[in-house]
Amino acid sequence: MSAPETGTPSKYVDVFLYAAAAVTYVLVSIHNKWLLNWVAGPVWLLAWVWGLPALWNLVRRRPVRPQRGRPVR
Repeated sequence: MSAPETGTPSKYVDVFLYAAAAVTYVLVSIHNKWLLNWVAGPVWLLAWVWGLPALWNLVRRRPVRPQRGRPVR
């Protein structure tokens, strides 16, 4: 299996998710100082980068984890 080409939509989605996680973390932590710790920060990042796409797949009724040997649509 080959790696995706540079500039594929998947790469742009990853960049968008990381940037959105960073921006929302800073904006929310301005008002909620309890977010500025070593536990809530990584949880926030995981929720955006892993949880949001998984939730999107559930809403679209697609498997969260693609099955082996089946192409991803």
